[in-house]
Amino acid sequence: MMKIINQTFSFLTCIILFFLSYAPSAAQSLPSNKAAATKPFSFPLQMEMHVLFDPTSFPSGQKSFLIYELYLTNFTTSAISLRGIELRDTNNENSSPIVSFNALELHNMVKILGVEDSKDNLTIGGGQSAIVFIEARLNSSLSFPEKITHRIITGNDSLDGAVMVTHKTNLKTLRPPVKGTDWIAADGPGNSVDNHHRRGVIILNGQAVNSRRFAIDWKKVKDSLSFSGNPRDVHSYFCYSEQVFAVADGKVIAANDGLPDNIPGHGKEFHPAVPLTFEKLAGNKIVIDLGNGQYAHYMHLQPGSVRVKAGDHVRKGEILGKIGNSGDAREPHLHFEVTTSPMLLKGEGLPYLIDHYRLGVKQGFNDQRKNELPKEKEIVAFRE
Repeated sequence: MMKIINQTFSFLTCIILFFLSYAPSAAQSLPSNKAAATKPFSFPLQMEMHVLFDPTSFPSGQKSFLIYELYLTNFTTSAISLRGIELRDTNNENSSPIVSFNALELHNMVKILGVEDSKDNLTIGGGQSAIVFIEARLNSSLSFPEKITHRIITGNDSLDGAVMVTHKTNLKTLRPPVKGTDWIAADGPGNSVDNHHRRGVIILNGQAVNSRRFAIDWKKVKDSLSFSGNPRDVHSYFCYSEQVFAVADGKVIAANDGLPDNIPGHGKEFHPAVPLTFEKLAGNKIVIDLGNGQYAHYMHLQPGSVRVKAGDHVRKGEILGKIGNSGDAREPHLHFEVTTSPMLLKGEGLPYLIDHYRLGVKQGFNDQRKNELPKEKEIVAFRE
């Protein structure tokens, strides 16, 4: 019995000595408290982002475009600096960005709200909000995916969110609202900083809305000028008294006439012929129901020229009135837009297609376009 106990004791002693011999190296393999410390917990980038109105892509010049606004709000007390924005296919997380914008490009796209002028408009202060005016472009051989996720990139972080669809609206194919040559799509669809239609976001009923997103001020130009002679005379403008036409069959929802033309003038030289109110901003106007929740708006028409009244049904190509300078107009032009509402400024601006036009003065308007939408500052010719 004693022999068994001694053998057992010797065996246990060997095991203890074995582990003791390895104890230092085992201790050394364990991480120190400092090495074991993990990165302190932190929430993801506290930047709220959303797209209020999902866009629809449209073709122009052998390319496809998406034009819309991305809203950002910094929910922290510290400033967040933007370094880039990427548009990614929501259904293909591992794919490369569809479109990306670097800091240099973003400089002309970001508007800090509540700030008159900011040299560093890519730094969104604590509690501040901003609008990113986005124009995404693809070659026409490609198409935007059905859903897009936005990736915000900062100095040391990134965040994915603001998922949107890219084919929300069935685009209408329309006849042009005017005829003839030398028409410039002034402040037309685009992303220029000085484009007052593109930057035309306002608050109505407590919500941001942009009915002018795809509006065009149609003017006639010759040698880059819209008039010849006295600039204070409406008759000096090449487009004054030009006829406007129904872009599609539809029902007239509203038709106003009787407001006088303004004396043309820009900046401090602008003095409206009658005090402007919300209802008078459009001047003499016509609104046509195009169906499917889309409405064509014609604004600033010549007094006494409106040929239709509310309730009338018009046919595509029918003469509606003439171009004037009424309402909130600095010089004669036709303000034309398609929106989601028959009410002035209360709808969201929609893209549409013009069935046929020709582009380019230098080429003698030989660049044929079908079922596309002219971009800002392009000069086009329509069928007579």
